[in-house]
Parts: sequence; structure tokens; C-alpha cells
Amino acid sequence: MNATTEIVLRKSYSKKDGTHPIYLRVIINRKSKYHSLQVYCKEEDWLTKKQRVSTTIKNSAAINLKIADAETRSNSIINNFTRFNTPPTFTEFFKKFKGNFSTNNFYSLAENYIHDNATLSSESKRTYKSQLTKLNNFRNIKTLTLAEVNNLDFLVEYQKYMIKVLNNHNNTVTKSLSFIRTILHYAIKNDLLESNAVNKMKLKKIPSKREFLTIEEIETLENYYNSKCIPKGEKNVLQYFLFSCHTGLRYLDIKHLTKNQIVNTGIKSKSNGRNWQTIEFPVHKTKTNVVIPLTDKALKYIPDNIKDNAPLFRVISNQKTNNILRKSITKCNIEKSSNISFHCARHSFATNTLHKGVDIKIVSKMLGHQRLQTTEVYTHMDKKYYCHVMEAFNL
Repeated sequence: MNATTEIVLRKSYSKKDGTHPIYLRVIINRKSKYHSLQVYCKEEDWLTKKQRVSTTIKNSAAINLKIADAETRSNSIINNFTRFNTPPTFTEFFKKFKGNFSTNNFYSLAENYIHDNATLSSESKRTYKSQLTKLNNFRNIKTLTLAEVNNLDFLVEYQKYMIKVLNNHNNTVTKSLSFIRTILHYAIKNDLLESNAVNKMKLKKIPSKREFLTIEEIETLENYYNSKCIPKGEKNVLQYFLFSCHTGLRYLDIKHLTKNQIVNTGIKSKSNGRNWQTIEFPVHKTKTNVVIPLTDKALKYIPDNIKDNAPLFRVISNQKTNNILRKSITKCNIEKSSNISFHCARHSFATNTLHKGVDIKIVSKMLGHQRLQTTEVYTHMDKKYYCHVMEAFNL
């Protein structure tokens, strides 16, 4: 069984700047597997015969040095297969080739995945690191091998620990096991494992009650926001929370929102004669472009004297935001404080706009959803709305 390698430019994928990733291609018995070298160049800067980048581009020396190092290491591995008369396999090749993390340690592999995954948001990275901390409280994570984690008995024991000791609900347990599945899948992708034990478990999310605030409850919070007795910290949090109640923006979208993302449309409002202003930008989670008209109530929460590229609001951490938010809701005697998080504002926007008779397709577009079914999950009809609809039969 023969093994060869070559350096190739993957033209099927490109970044926004027009560059393509450079891969090490490993060929064993006419089958190929690719490994990214984490370097990029444009097609016109790639020298196919030399398997190098042109020296005219920025950082060409560093890129070519990395390519040369990959060639040296891969050639050495293949020579050893021949020297010791060992049948080459992709698993053995990549175990020897990858020297940037321990191939037998779950924690090292997870850290590598979190650190090097360009598609993960900073919020997702924090979530994944918290999952590592949680797993470490169960077992010393730095001593756990991939084989130990990729074991059904270990996973079932961890599942019982989360349920009985941590009192985690079903969806929280599913989320933690799904994280492990992601890392084990990453190990398979890198030829460090051949199977994923989490796939043998039945993981199912139970639809949870998505709490929302009615229009009346939002008005109660607005009265508290405008009162003289509200502490400065609570007023700051309610400012961007109530803005989200009127726009449906997620926490991260609110956090990164700037003044130059608010557009004057030139379209006159029939009710007050002013020009409509809209929020227009690609939402953080799906990168879908949204257009959200700003109502009079939403405009009241936009601060004055903000520079164009500066954040519109002074947004604190999600956890602190939720803690302060629950405190304000308790003070307003709204009996939902224990179930409220910032994301409730998004649910409230979706539900209340539907109650006002806005078409669900329009609501879906404003939320930045790619599927109508996603919008349906965010919407709620409370008893008051049901009664209002059926009032027609009393007439």
C-alpha cells in the first residue's frame, strides 16, 4: 500500500478577501484526506508546480516556511512507514503528523478546537470553556484520554452526575453531552478516533416554555425606567432591554450595535410625519441581513451624542444583565422574574408584533430567521389574546 503527499490550494472554498486555504493532501491507496495548514493565498499567487506562494505577497516567507515544514514532516512519516515495513493508514499518519496538541488528551484537543475554530463566536467559546470546567468538576479533565471520554459507561456516569448531583434539567444535560460529541467528532475528522460513543445515546431536547412579557408588562417596566427611584445600574440595563423588546435584537446584536447601522429611510410616517429610521445590518448569529423599522417607543431608548462607530449602548455581561433584569422585574411585581433572561425581549417582540396583526413572514424577516418554522417557536399566544379573538362570537 503506497502513500504520497502534496500541497494543494483548495479553490472550492474562499474567504471574503478572495484567498483560498492551503492544504496538505495525503493519498493512501488512491484515497485522499486533507489537512489545513491554516495559511491562505489568492489563486493568482499560488505556484502550482513549486507548491509555494509567490514571494511578492505579504508574509510569503512565513507561509512558505510552514509549507516546507509540513512537507518535511510528512515525508519523514512516509519514509518511516517504508523503513519499518508498516502498512500506512490515515489514522497513524495524522497521529504522527499533528504535533500541536496531545493526540491522546481530551482537554488538549478541546482547547485546540476552541482556540483555532474561526467560525466560533466569542460567546460560543466562553460557553465551550464553561463546559470544560463543568466536566473537570466531574473528573480531572487534564488526565482524561480520548478513549476514556469516548466510552459509553463514562458518558452515562457523567449523565447521572449532572442529573442527580447538579440537578440539571434534560436540555442542560443534552447541551453538555452535545459539546462532548462535537469534540469527539473533531477527533474523528482529524483521524484520532474512528467512532463517536455519544451517537449511541438518545439525546433529545424538550421544548421549553419560552417566557415573554405582554405589552402591559413592558409598559410597567417602562414606567419604572422613567421613574426617579430607579438605580443607575438598573436604568442602564433596562435601556437596552426595552430597546430589544421593541426591535427583537439578540444580546450580541445589541452589544455590537452602532449609530451608523441606523438608516434614515426618507419614508414619511403617516402617524407623526417623521421619517422612518431602520436598523440595517447582518445579525450576529446567522449573518442574515435584517431591516427593522424603529417605532417612536424604540427611538426613546437611543442615547444622544454617540459617535458613529461607537457602541450604541453600554452593555455589561450577559449574566450580570440577567441578574439586574430579574431584580427590576421583581420590583415591578411582574411574576415572571425567575424565568426571565435577556432573550425574553426577543420572544416578547415576536409575540407582541403578531398580536398586533403583523404577518408572521414579516416578523420572521425582522428577526433574521432563515426558516419560518424558527419564528413559530418564538411566538406565543396568551389566554388574553385567545379570549380577544373569540369575543367575536359573543357579538
